[in-house]
Amino acid sequence: MQEHRKRWLSLSVAIASGISLGAAAAPDSMPVKEGHTAGLTLAMAAEGEGEGTVAMGKGEGEGEGGEGEGAMGEGEGGMGEGEGGEGEGEGASGPADLKADDQAYLTRLGLIRGHLRVGYELYRDGHIEMAITHMKHPRDELYAGLVPAMEARDAALFDTELSTLAERVTADAGAAEVEAAYAALEQRIVNAETVASVSLKTALLSVMDLVRTAGEEYALGVEEGRLVNRHEYQDAYGFTEIAKQRLRDLPAEVRAQSPETVERVQQLLADLNDLWPDIAPGDSVDGEPSRLYGTAARIEIAALGL
Repeated sequence: MQEHRKRWLSLSVAIASGISLGAAAAPDSMPVKEGHTAGLTLAMAAEGEGEGTVAMGKGEGEGEGGEGEGAMGEGEGGMGEGEGGEGEGEGASGPADLKADDQAYLTRLGLIRGHLRVGYELYRDGHIEMAITHMKHPRDELYAGLVPAMEARDAALFDTELSTLAERVTADAGAAEVEAAYAALEQRIVNAETVASVSLKTALLSVMDLVRTAGEEYALGVEEGRLVNRHEYQDAYGFTEIAKQRLRDLPAEVRAQSPETVERVQQLLADLNDLWPDIAPGDSVDGEPSRLYGTAARIEIAALGL
């Protein structure tokens, strides 16, 4: 994955800059409880260098916002222990204890599932080389930092299943063998998710994390109607699809905490479908990452209103 920079403005910075909250405001059916608004964040991505960006943390360099301590955007899934996980920039929001933080734990598993989902769909559609790169990412950038948390939570590890799927895709072992390996691995990851104690609020916040990360990846993949990085564009698709899957698979007792909120969030995610006209498109894609950021903000508002 290419090294990159992502900027985030907190809500207070956005308001101080004269940015209206209206773009991210939730409809009347998703009220925010008093006292929650201060914690909301509006994700604002800015590519490239230059003045006007807001550096978060003790980053090196002018406006970089991500080289030193407290950096926002240098660790993929960046909710790992201590250093914030492996990789460069995917889902980073500062260190979190995956052993204790259910939201961060579910987000990391969701990122793994997102890579695997898009890799599997690419293989199924005949894009073998593209599929191989996505199958390698989970182990290379996400899984190792998750293992201590899984062990602490008594969750079964799935490194063997990860390797098996990657090997079968790389060897082009055929649709039946790849499908079987994918299904087995997906089930092991779902089992690992169930060891977390999940309320609807936590589930929605993990969905928000996935959609926000999808926005970061989409911003790297699509610029002014041009596809500039197909891999990141595909990552965004995978993460969004897993966000939808997580809502579909909510246990009945969790959904019952606010079924109308779940339905509203599901519709918000469905409205994003046209951002991916094809999983492996040509050079032109008419989409804006701001739609993903806006949806993530709305989901956060919905979750904090519970």
